[in-house]
Amino acid sequence: MRRSFFEILKSFFASKEISAEIHRKNRETVVKIFWFSIIFALLEFAARIFFGLPLTQKFILYYGYYLLAGIIGLILCKLPSGKYTPIIFCLSAFYLVFLYFVKVSSFSEVILYFLGFVIAVELILNINPVIFTIVVIAAEALILFLFSMAIISTDVIIEAVSVTNIILVNIIVIAISFWKRKIVLKKYNIENKIKSEKEKSDELLLSVLPERVIEQLKEKGSVEPEVFENVSVFFCQITNYLELSDYLGTEKFGIELNKVFSAFDDIVEKNSCMRIKTMGEIYMGVCGLPSADEKHAEHSVECVKEFVEYIQKYNEDSPIKIIVRAGVSSGSVIAGIVGIKKYIYDIFGDTVNTAYRMKGLSSAMQIKVSPDTYKYVKDKFEFLPQTPIEVKGKGQMETYNLDI
Repeated sequence: MRRSFFEILKSFFASKEISAEIHRKNRETVVKIFWFSIIFALLEFAARIFFGLPLTQKFILYYGYYLLAGIIGLILCKLPSGKYTPIIFCLSAFYLVFLYFVKVSSFSEVILYFLGFVIAVELILNINPVIFTIVVIAAEALILFLFSMAIISTDVIIEAVSVTNIILVNIIVIAISFWKRKIVLKKYNIENKIKSEKEKSDELLLSVLPERVIEQLKEKGSVEPEVFENVSVFFCQITNYLELSDYLGTEKFGIELNKVFSAFDDIVEKNSCMRIKTMGEIYMGVCGLPSADEKHAEHSVECVKEFVEYIQKYNEDSPIKIIVRAGVSSGSVIAGIVGIKKYIYDIFGDTVNTAYRMKGLSSAMQIKVSPDTYKYVKDKFEFLPQTPIEVKGKGQMETYNLDI
């Protein structure tokens, strides 16, 4: 039972993340309180002067205190003094005003003032109810002590004030503080869960669509096709996929294919490229969109080169041997969303077709690039010039094999 009680109390303490957010909002609230304190004091001084009333020492000390406390509080809020300091100062400063009332007021007025102060604190700030309860009980114990020591003046009303009623009000205020805390924590937990799910959704979307495209979809609900003038497109194909599928079986081959393409994804990201899609045994990527990249051709060639190197290493440690071929071409493409219900980001144009032809004309474990790509990277990589070859839809074309 004892353990259960402490576990219940512990549930009212927020997590580190939620606690930081609560304290941030509390800090914003006390800033407003300090401003109110300053304005309140200045208005009182202005009214006193305007109506020609005397500025007594008591008046100056009382409202000057509000002015000074507000200024010090604002300074504390601006300084890196810790997340608790402004709140503690705020509560301490106004508690000193309460102690002033203890000196000059009757017991009933003091209790009324204190309960009003407690309710106000509970309404405007979100203080941990366990700490709130301890502080309230300690403060009221101090009031009773001062009363017993005859420091607080007595009046006729004191006899009508029921201790039972005071206890009842305290129970209600404390119960409200626990109830409010439970609602606040529930709200934050729901918001955090929604935020977490949103982040997962955004992360999933980012794995399918570029960030800029996602923003356009959120804002407009549609994406206009864009022309990108300087990009490089690459294809990499597993040429012996039928043999591997027959040998391993569909399920095991699917696992191996996923392993290979996941490694390709890491290589693509490392080289500032982007995967467009996979088509069975073919992997398609691009560099230079949606953000321009002056080194699009260099990054693309480096990317497919690492594809082949990865497969070579894979074959050394695996009982099965994968054979790939790749092709790269550079130029302009049209990029946009395909479909209405199931969005697919795709690219089109002659550059895509040429890159696909380069892949098809490449030999096993070979990378073939078009003249458009070659002119960008001829000084970055070693190439083996090839005899002009007939390319479907292009006629005779010079092609270049990367010297791996």
